[in-house]
Amino acid sequence: MKLKMILHLVKPRYFFYIILASVMVISSRAAVITAAENETCYGCHDKNSEKMEKTEKARIDPVTGEIEVVSLKIDREAFSLTAHGGEDFACTDCHSSLEDAEDEDLEENGHKPNLKPVDCVTFCHDDPAAEFNESKHVKLMKENNKDVPTCKECHGGLTYHLSPYGEEAPMYVLRATDPLHRKLTIDACGSCHEEHLASYRNNAHGQVTALGHTTTEVPVCFDCHGKHTILNSSEPESKVGQDNIIETCGSCHANANASFVKHVEHPQIKNLNYYKTLLAAVKNYRKDPEALKKMVKNPQTILCIVFVAYLGILAMTFTKFGLHSLLGWFATVRDEYRGKGHSDEEQH
Repeated sequence: MKLKMILHLVKPRYFFYIILASVMVISSRAAVITAAENETCYGCHDKNSEKMEKTEKARIDPVTGEIEVVSLKIDREAFSLTAHGGEDFACTDCHSSLEDAEDEDLEENGHKPNLKPVDCVTFCHDDPAAEFNESKHVKLMKENNKDVPTCKECHGGLTYHLSPYGEEAPMYVLRATDPLHRKLTIDACGSCHEEHLASYRNNAHGQVTALGHTTTEVPVCFDCHGKHTILNSSEPESKVGQDNIIETCGSCHANANASFVKHVEHPQIKNLNYYKTLLAAVKNYRKDPEALKKMVKNPQTILCIVFVAYLGILAMTFTKFGLHSLLGWFATVRDEYRGKGHSDEEQH
């Protein structure tokens, strides 16, 4: 009865504020508890702590079967800037398989030694993992007996040991917008797609990123081709397919239109194999005229012809300039020699 009276007296619009205040109190309380739990972990695992005798451990990766050495120390400041460190996560949200030590002889900093890697997929990242594993990118890799990359290889492995974090790199999962992550994903994709990486370096995007500018203002591989659902450009759903490429380019270039997207994204101007293929098509013109016609219509061929012509003009210009300078130098030496001869005759 009292509850009904209270509900009757309280105006409906105030219920929203009451619920909001309750959520904020609970959230702040949870954040305080999480911070306190993490402080317990940092007491031993902080890089400046001297409580632990061991600073790293070796374990076998269950997916690749490789032995990896994992650091047990955390740089708190660096970790706070990562994808996980910037959220209200407790250490035990990811390291959930820890067991309290019952015997002091087994005790390793408050819990039993744990050699199990963190399971990123089961509780948190199941959707992107499913997208990736069900993608045609993975399907083609399996059909061609290629090793499918694990989450960690793109989000904390492979070239990440080259980052400032060194051996501790697997702990620091960077945000997708982080320039270092964006730079390293180019290398990760290029480890399989070497030819495409080389042609990417031939266009404006690749040349800018090669100079170290890998902010979100300059596209890297996954900006154009997608993150977890990577499709061939011939697929209708592909981000670089005919139906979507204007929208994809338009995310950076506001005035992108049908003419704009005709540019060559991966120029083959420095790919010797492309020139060999073109030359072979010319030689076999009588046997297979369609092959040459198809190549001639390809924008890549036009670009390559322009590039070769450009190099020819440069070579001709500098050759003439060099020859002209060389002849001028010879003429100067000759005149100086003749002038010296006349002065010697006058002295006699």
